[in-house]
Amino acid sequence: MSKFTAIIPAAGRGVRLLPYTEYVPKTMLSVAGKPILGHILDQVESCGIQKVVFIVGYKQEAIVEFVRERYPHLDAAFVQQPEPKGLGHAIYLAKDEVSGPCFILLGDTIVDGDLRPLVHGGKNAVGIKPVGDPSRFGIVEIKDGKIISFEEKPEHPKSDLAIIGAYSFLDSAKLFGALEEVIRSGRMVKNEIQLTDALSVLLGRGEEIVPVYMNDWFDCGTVEVMLQTNRLLLTRHQHIPPELEQNNTIIPPCWIEDGVKAENCVLGPYVSVAYGADLRDCKLEDCIVCPHTAIEQKTACHTVLDKYNH
Repeated sequence: MSKFTAIIPAAGRGVRLLPYTEYVPKTMLSVAGKPILGHILDQVESCGIQKVVFIVGYKQEAIVEFVRERYPHLDAAFVQQPEPKGLGHAIYLAKDEVSGPCFILLGDTIVDGDLRPLVHGGKNAVGIKPVGDPSRFGIVEIKDGKIISFEEKPEHPKSDLAIIGAYSFLDSAKLFGALEEVIRSGRMVKNEIQLTDALSVLLGRGEEIVPVYMNDWFDCGTVEVMLQTNRLLLTRHQHIPPELEQNNTIIPPCWIEDGVKAENCVLGPYVSVAYGADLRDCKLEDCIVCPHTAIEQKTACHTVLDKYNH
């Protein structure tokens, strides 16, 4: 079992996803049959990590309930971030719950690729990927296989290598020390404490940080990206309970969670239906149906359906 502790910042509201985030935090919205947080925790567990610290805030009860119900075997701690002061601030709040090596994975980001080399490579590491518009992201500059600089959404990027939101550190105390220096200095970008500033401090202290290239990542901050991620994941993983094919027409690829009720429906392609849903006389294509959503006589395409907004 890994000695790493995972830190998952999940305090954000997700304003761009309103009205879907009016009642739940964005990490609890569903993609490919389960909440975004479920995909993230599956990736954490694939790395052999059993201790997870969640940074929570907006509608935190939904996160706590989901983790305790669906992942009861995890050693889970929940730390409140009362104000949205940025990713660096969120990570710093975990300092009393974390010692030794740590792994950070953002609570609204699904990474496409095997994270084990990033976590267990024996070095401080940051997941990266080349992008077309680097000014929108945190960017790294590389020389001789090592990261030599970090920039947060630079106007004139030094490279096209974007940080994907996955980080691994062998000594969390050094990371928290760097964050503390940034906080004491008052350094902020758009009123937020940036993790990249702390990583720059680590470099300045002589710490080595290496890049790990990943296939892709999905920052599920808009409905369009959620649907795009849903489509991609469904091409790789499908699940259709056999009993649902008796009274419905299912057009793959789809993911329909066990226990879902459906009658006289046409579902697919690219439809995911999460646990507790109940569908009657519906025709859905390219849709995400969130947990515990009951729908009757609905025709929909290219949208997200939850129990509050359909």
